[in-house]
Amino acid sequence: MAERKEAGSAEFPKEIIRFLSSPGGHSLILRGMAGTGKTTLALQLIEELAAVQQSYYMSTRVSDQSLFNQFPWLLEKVKEGEVLKARKKLKKKGDSEEQVEKILLGLAAMKGEMKTGKMKAPRKELMRLQGLIESGGEESVAEPTGEEEITVTIGSTMPEIEMAYDVVDKALPDRTLVVIDSIDALAEKYGVPASKMINTLQKDLVEGVGSNLVYVLETPDPLLDYLGDGVLYLSFSEAIGRRVRELDILKLRGTEIRQSRYVYTLLGGRVRTFEYSRHVKPDKPKPFTAVGDPDGRHVSTGNSELDAMLQGGLRKGTVALLELSPGVAVAASSPIENAIICNFAAKGRGVAWIPTKKTGAEPARDALLGFLDEDDFDKNVRILEPHGPAGEPKPYAITLEGEDVRVDMKWQDLQYALRNTGSPNLAIIGFDSLESIYGPGVLDGLMEFLTSLLNNDGILVATVTPSVKSTSRLSDLAHTHLRIDKISGVTVIRGEEPYTAPHAMTDPADGDFRPKLVPIL
Repeated sequence: MAERKEAGSAEFPKEIIRFLSSPGGHSLILRGMAGTGKTTLALQLIEELAAVQQSYYMSTRVSDQSLFNQFPWLLEKVKEGEVLKARKKLKKKGDSEEQVEKILLGLAAMKGEMKTGKMKAPRKELMRLQGLIESGGEESVAEPTGEEEITVTIGSTMPEIEMAYDVVDKALPDRTLVVIDSIDALAEKYGVPASKMINTLQKDLVEGVGSNLVYVLETPDPLLDYLGDGVLYLSFSEAIGRRVRELDILKLRGTEIRQSRYVYTLLGGRVRTFEYSRHVKPDKPKPFTAVGDPDGRHVSTGNSELDAMLQGGLRKGTVALLELSPGVAVAASSPIENAIICNFAAKGRGVAWIPTKKTGAEPARDALLGFLDEDDFDKNVRILEPHGPAGEPKPYAITLEGEDVRVDMKWQDLQYALRNTGSPNLAIIGFDSLESIYGPGVLDGLMEFLTSLLNNDGILVATVTPSVKSTSRLSDLAHTHLRIDKISGVTVIRGEEPYTAPHAMTDPADGDFRPKLVPIL
C-alpha cells in the first residue's frame, strides 16, 4: 500500500491544513484589508495541499501574466498540473453562441480536455442560480425536478463556474480544492448577491460531493462570515511603529485552534507564519563556530543575519543599545547577547560581562558551556557580580563591592584581568542589574571606564529593560540601537539605528541557540 503523503509545511498554520484535510467538504472565507496578501495566501493553500488534493484556481480580477509575474513559482505549478486556472474573460449578456463557444474552447485548452455528458456533482442550486441570472434577478425561477443527476449544457451562463464543477466531477471520488478569487467580484459581474453564489457552491460542491472551497473576499467586513465553515482575517498591526502582518483564525468548524493569531511575512512572494517561541538551551549544544568580522572597522555579532541587518555588524569604539520593550522577558535578549559573547571569546578576545536580571556567575557560565569550551570561557570571559561566588575564587568571576562603580570598574583592572586575551574588548552590561547595585545614576560613574573602553576600540553592548533609568542617555550615546518586541507570542527584533524592518526571531538549527532572522515584509 502506498504511503499517505502529509499535507502542509512547518511554516504554515497547522490548524488550517488540518481543517481542509479532515473528512468531508469544507468552505473557508478569506478576507482582509487591501494589500495584506489574500491572493498570496490563497495560492499558498493550493501549494500546501498539492500532495493530497487537486486544485482549481479562478481569478476574476488579475490576468494570468500578472499572476505569473508576481508569483514566478506559480507557472511551474501550472506546468506540473497542480493548479488549474480559469481565464478572466466571462460571458456577458448579448454574447452569441459562437462567442460562448470560444470562451469554452479557451477553458478546455487550459484544462487539457472538456468533459461532456452527465455530471456527477449535483447541479440543482447551480441551475437555480443560472435561472435567476437569466430572469434578470427575479426570484420566481422554476426549480429542476427529480432527485437524479441533472444534465446541464456546459457554458450556458457561467462558463468559469461550470468548469469548476467539471474539475470537481472529473476528480471524484478524490477531493478537489476550489479557490475563487474573489467571490464578491464574481457575484458583481453576474449581478447576484455574493451570499447566493456562496450558498450555491456550498450546497452543490461542499455538501453535495465533499469538495473544499476557499472564497476570497475583497472587503474586510464580516457580513458573510456566517456562510463559511471557517474564516481567516488578514490585517496590519502598527503596535511597534512598523507594519506587521497578522493572520487571525476566527473559526474553523470542527478543528481545534491552538494558536488563533499568527504573525506572517510575504517574503519571496509566499506566506510564512511564525509560531509562539521562547529561548531555551538545547539538550545537546553544538560547539560555537565563530563568524568572521565583516571588515576592519566592524566586528561580527556572531550571527551573520544580524550582521547583515545592521549593515556590517558592530563598529569598533562604539556603544550598542539592546532595548527590551514592555512585556518582553529578559530571556528574549539572551540569544543576541550570547552570540556576541561567544564570538568574541571564540576569537580569543576579552569579554567583561554583567548579565541581566542579576544572574549569578555560575548559571551565566553554565548557559554557554557546551557552545564554548571551558578553557576558552575561563580564559576570555570575566563575569562581574556583587560579593562574588562563595568558596574558592573562580577564574572567570570578578567581585563588585557595590559601593562605588568608579572603584569597582576601573579600566586598568579590567585590562589586567583580561591581559592574556586579544582585542578589541567587549563590555556587555545588563543595566537592570547594574542599577540595582549602584542606583539609577550609575551611568555618570561609569563614564571614565566607558571612555577608556571606546578609545581602545572596545565595544559596549548595553541591555536595558523598561525599568532602567539610563535608557534615554544610552540611546543618545549609541551608534547601534536594537529593540526587541513580542507580538502574538513571536519575538521580533528591529533596528532603530540603523532603521530596519522588523525581523522574526525563529527557532535555531538543532544544537544551536542563534535564531534565524526573517524579515516581516
